[in-house]
Amino acid sequence: METNSNHTLTNIIKTELINDKDQIDLAFFIRRQVFVEEQHVSVERESMDDNESVHYLATYNDLPAGAARYRKTEKGTKIERIAVLKNYRGKGIGEALLLKILDDVKLEEKIYLHAQVVAKQFYIKNGFKVTDNYFVDAGIDHVEMDFIK
Repeated sequence: METNSNHTLTNIIKTELINDKDQIDLAFFIRRQVFVEEQHVSVERESMDDNESVHYLATYNDLPAGAARYRKTEKGTKIERIAVLKNYRGKGIGEALLLKILDDVKLEEKIYLHAQVVAKQFYIKNGFKVTDNYFVDAGIDHVEMDFIK
C-alpha cells in the first residue's frame, strides 16, 4: 500500500489483459472460487469457451482479487465471468474490470452480457440495458443485457 502526506492508506486497483500462463491460472483460481465453490456451478460449465476468450486479471494492492473475460460470438462481443474474491467485494474491482474491457472493445458493433439478476443494477449503472430475455443458467437466474454506446 502507498501512503500520502496525510498518512492515509491508498488502495490501488490495477486491471490488465493477460496472456501469461501463471496469470491466467490466477484468473481461473479466482473464477473457481466464485463460481464453482460459492455458486456451485460445475467446473465444466464455468470453464466453457476459455480457449476462445480474452482474459483479464485485477489486483488490489498488488494481490490477485478479480478476473473476467470476453469473447466474440455470432451475436457480438460477449463479456463474461466477472468474478471478485469475497474479501475484495465492494471496493470497485468488478467495475474496474468491466470498464477496462469496455474500453478495449469499444469499437465493436454489439457488446452484450448475460448478467446474474442479482447484479443487474450494477450493469445498468455502467451503461447496459435489459433486453427482456430472462433465463436460468447453471441454476442461477440471468438476464441478457446490451451495452448502450
